[in-house]
Amino acid sequence: MSTHLFRRFVTIFRVLLPFFLAWLVSFLPLGSRAARQARAARRLREALEQLGIVFIKVGQVVGVRTDTLPPPYAAELARLQDAVRPVPIHLVKPFLEREYGRVLSELFERFDPEPLATASIGQVHRARWRGRDIVVKFLKPDTLQLLETDFELIRRMAGALRRVSGTPIWEDILTVVGRFEAGFREEADFAAERRHAIRLREILAPFPDVVVPETIDELCTPRVLALEFVDGCRIADVEAVRRIVRQPRRLLDRLVHLYAYMILCEGYYHADPHPGNFLVLPDGRLALLDFGMVQTLRAETRQALADLVRAAMRGRTDEVVEGFYWLGLLSPDTPRDQARAAIAEIGQINVLQSNTKNRIAAVGEAVERSRVRFLLPEDLAYAFRLIQMLEGVASYYQPGWNVIADGGAGIQAALEDLVSGVAARHPERRPAGASAQAPGRSVVNGARPRPAESPVRRLFQSVQAWLSPVAERLDSVATPEAGPAESGPGSLPVSNGTAAHALRSE
Repeated sequence: MSTHLFRRFVTIFRVLLPFFLAWLVSFLPLGSRAARQARAARRLREALEQLGIVFIKVGQVVGVRTDTLPPPYAAELARLQDAVRPVPIHLVKPFLEREYGRVLSELFERFDPEPLATASIGQVHRARWRGRDIVVKFLKPDTLQLLETDFELIRRMAGALRRVSGTPIWEDILTVVGRFEAGFREEADFAAERRHAIRLREILAPFPDVVVPETIDELCTPRVLALEFVDGCRIADVEAVRRIVRQPRRLLDRLVHLYAYMILCEGYYHADPHPGNFLVLPDGRLALLDFGMVQTLRAETRQALADLVRAAMRGRTDEVVEGFYWLGLLSPDTPRDQARAAIAEIGQINVLQSNTKNRIAAVGEAVERSRVRFLLPEDLAYAFRLIQMLEGVASYYQPGWNVIADGGAGIQAALEDLVSGVAARHPERRPAGASAQAPGRSVVNGARPRPAESPVRRLFQSVQAWLSPVAERLDSVATPEAGPAESGPGSLPVSNGTAAHALRSE
């Protein structure tokens, strides 16, 4: 290990040590347990902020699930969404002047020295340019160098553990780390983020109650993104949102509709729906922010997902099971009767159990009893992570809310868009093999080729074999609401969903 990497390793250990000590002390019977836990949570958040990009992002992802974390940790990690330590203006100014080749005072009529928001990779300042209020988002100085150092350290540590243990799982872990690093590098490419913003603004044009800020192309570079300023309150500011939106449940339906539309109809979706990336405007519209993480799905995968969701909403359990097999969510050697019983039980738990922690635990126990090996295909990993994050956002308004039991209205609206809207407006984007037939088309076993095995899928198989099924992942994978088709043991439960047109007005 080089001197540079060794110093970084020592830094990570030194910065995390106060948290580990505070965490251990929190279990001792000394004084107030709540105060000790709050101290440990604060030390963790401060350590993640100090360590930088990779660690902050991990904290953001974990911190979204405010309904499952201990309250002190949820509160502290939530601050990572937009309260990361900012880069001071005396460093921002020369960076931007080098990027533009001009003095800021000559380029902008006003440039606010205090940032609007600071994230793991970027920082955002408000400015005024040619009479327009805009925001300037830039890549933090030394970001790419820090990414290179941290990921090189992770690769070396994983490689050493692979050699010591001789376990092939470390090869798959290295593959996952590589993909994770590629995702960070994509997020750090502001030219790509500009393209994502333009594309999402185009495909979400049919949603008059959703705002994607317009890019200011003249001010965009590979390390700077300029967008129109959008004024609103954070979706996590429950009191402020309730003053604007009288029925927050419709706001949650709109979120589900929006993301189901992007996934099922467009196969091109915003993949970082943490609370800091949503604003509720004074007129009730929803603004989408931060387009560094965008994922795509193949047309055949979108069609298979739509088939599975339609079948689940009608209680057609056999078709749901076939969809799980085709999408690679079930090991091919799993007996169908066994898979059917497990999926039906998980669906029942997700509809009937409103307490999030109890629901996750019950799903894990059900999967362990069933001995069914559920998998997470590589191309669906972000989609299922997205579902978890949306549930975390919704928990601010309705604890225990989950896509399966409570998101039926938004999902149904997206399915109607798929059949009647997208096919009519964008015939060239219709998924291969899709037709405007009635929902509920079955997925015939063997009709489509299964996706090929991948290192990521093998990794999840190995982790499951070691640690038992991961309950939270299956919580988001389990079948959506059922409709009035089957009933009785072994069938999917029925859940209520409002009409799709109700989503389009407050």
